[in-house]
Amino acid sequence: MIDLTRRTLNTSLAAALVSALIPKLALASAAEGSRVIKHRMGTTDITGNPARIVALEFSFVQALDALGVVPAGIADDNQPKRIEQLLGKQIAYGSVGTRLEPNLELVSALVPDLIIADEARHSAVYAQLSAIAPTIVLNSWEGDYQTIKDSVLTISDALGVKTKGDQVLSTHDATIAALKANIPAGEKRLFLLAVATPDSMSLHTSASFTGSVFKAMGLTPAVEASVAVESGASLERLIAVNPDVMLVATDDAGTVLEQWKDNSAFANISAVKHGTIFQVDRNQFSRFRGLKTAELIAREILAKVYHAG
Repeated sequence: MIDLTRRTLNTSLAAALVSALIPKLALASAAEGSRVIKHRMGTTDITGNPARIVALEFSFVQALDALGVVPAGIADDNQPKRIEQLLGKQIAYGSVGTRLEPNLELVSALVPDLIIADEARHSAVYAQLSAIAPTIVLNSWEGDYQTIKDSVLTISDALGVKTKGDQVLSTHDATIAALKANIPAGEKRLFLLAVATPDSMSLHTSASFTGSVFKAMGLTPAVEASVAVESGASLERLIAVNPDVMLVATDDAGTVLEQWKDNSAFANISAVKHGTIFQVDRNQFSRFRGLKTAELIAREILAKVYHAG
C-alpha cells in the first residue's frame, strides 16, 4: 500500500512538473523563433529565418553575401555589372530598379519576407515597404565605417544568424588589423578622397565611409567634419585643404582636374608637388560600402601609396 501511494505521488509530481514546464518550453521556443529588431525607424518584429530578402542599398547586398545569403531582389540602379563588381562574382536576383526610387511593385512581386532599406533614401516609403514585408531601415548612404559594421550585426540578427554575424565581423577586424600593420610608423600625411566629374569636385571628409576607413587604418583625413561629403569644392578650396595624398575617384571621363592642372596654384598642392595623386574607381571608393569594400580600399592604399602587397 505504501509503495503504491509513493508511486502515485511520484507520478502526480512528474505530471505536475511536465505541466509546469510545457508553457515555459513553448515560450522559449517562441522567443527563439521571433525577435524584435531595433533600427533607424523604430522596431520590427521578425519571426524565423527570412530567406527571400530585398536589399535596397549596395552595403546591404555585401553584408548578405558575407552572411552567405543571396538576395531575392536588389536595387541595382539597373546596372547588374555593379553588383558583379560589388561582390566579385555573378549572382541570380531580381532587379527592383534604382536605389533612389525602387519600384515597389517589383519589390512586392518578389514576395519578400524581409526588406532592408536605407534611412536617407527610403524613409518616406517605409510604411509602404512595411505593408509588403517586415522592413528594417539602416544608415547606408550616409553611413561611416563603424555604422556599416554595426549594420552587419543588425542584419545578421534579423536573419536569425547573429552568431555568424559576430564571426564575420571578427574575421574582418583581423584582416584590417593585418593590413594596418603595413602602414609605416609615424605616418602624418593628410589623405583625401575626392570625387571628380567633368564639372565638379566633392571632398569626402572624416565622416564619410572612405574617410573613416582612413582613420581605421591609422591615416589622417584631410578634411575633418561631421558631414560626410563637401560638394562643389572649388580649386581654391582644394588648395586650402592641401592634401598630401589625394585619391581621385572618377568614372573614367574628363574631370575638372584637367581644367586645373595648368594653374600654377594647383601645382603647389602638396600631393601634386610630391606626385601622390592616384586615380581610383568611383564605385569602389564612393558608391559602395561594406566590409569587403573597406578591405579593398585598405589594400589599394597600400599598393598605390606604399607599393606594398
